[in-house]
Amino acid sequence: MLQSVAVTTSSLPPGPRPFSAEEHATWGDVVRTQRPRRSQQLVPMFEAGLRALDMDHETIPSLAAVNARLAPLTGWQGVFVKGLEDARGFYTLLAEKTFPIGHFVRDREDLDYTPEPDIVHDLYGHVPFYADRTYAEYCEAYGRLARRYFTEPERLRRLERYFWFTLEFGLVETPVGRRVFGAGIASSVGECVYALSGEPEVLPFDVERICAQEFRIDQMQKRLFVLPSVEALYASFDELKRVVAR
Repeated sequence: MLQSVAVTTSSLPPGPRPFSAEEHATWGDVVRTQRPRRSQQLVPMFEAGLRALDMDHETIPSLAAVNARLAPLTGWQGVFVKGLEDARGFYTLLAEKTFPIGHFVRDREDLDYTPEPDIVHDLYGHVPFYADRTYAEYCEAYGRLARRYFTEPERLRRLERYFWFTLEFGLVETPVGRRVFGAGIASSVGECVYALSGEPEVLPFDVERICAQEFRIDQMQKRLFVLPSVEALYASFDELKRVVAR
C-alpha cells in the first residue's frame, strides 16, 4: 500500500531469514482460498502473471526464482525490504523498475485485510501484474513522474491518491463483468468479496476526482472507482500529469 510500503534501498535487509512453516501455511491459506475465485473476481492479467511467474503454489515462492522469470519479461524485479518509510523511496524504486516486498507474513486472523503490507500483499498481490509489459511500463513512468514532485507535497499527494484508487484499489469493467484490478484488493481474501458485493460506493473513473479523494489505510475502502477498461488507465496518463501539475 502506497502510504506504508514506500521504502528506500537503504532499508534492504542484509540477509532475509527463511520463512517459518506457519508463515508458509498462511500464504497457502490465501492461495487455496483465492484460487477457485480468481476468474470471477480478478482481471485476467493477474492470473496470467501468476502463471508466467510460476507463483500459484501453496508455499511462499523463492523471490530469486520469481525474479528470474520476471526480468526477461519486463525488466522488473522484486526486492525484500525491512522498513516502512515515505513515498519518495517507493516511487524511486518504481522508476528503477523495482518493487519493494515486505519480508514478513500477516497473522492468520488478518487474512481478510491487513493495513500493513506483507509478502502476501506485495509479492502475491502486486508482482504478477508486473509480468505484463504495458502495466510495467506504466508503473515505471509513474515513478518517474512522481520523482518530479518530491519537494511539492500537495502535488505528490495527488499522485498518491491516484495510485491508491487505481493500482491499489481500482475496479475495472470487462466483457465478462466487473473485476478487481487493484493489487491491494487482489491480496485480500475479504476485500475481493467486499469490493464486488455492492456494499462500497463505486464511482465512475474520473482523474480529477480521484486525485482529490482522500483514503484511509486502516479499513476496507468505503468508496472505490471503476475503470471502463484497463486501457483507459494508461490513456489517462497525460490528463493525470495536467491535473497534478495545476
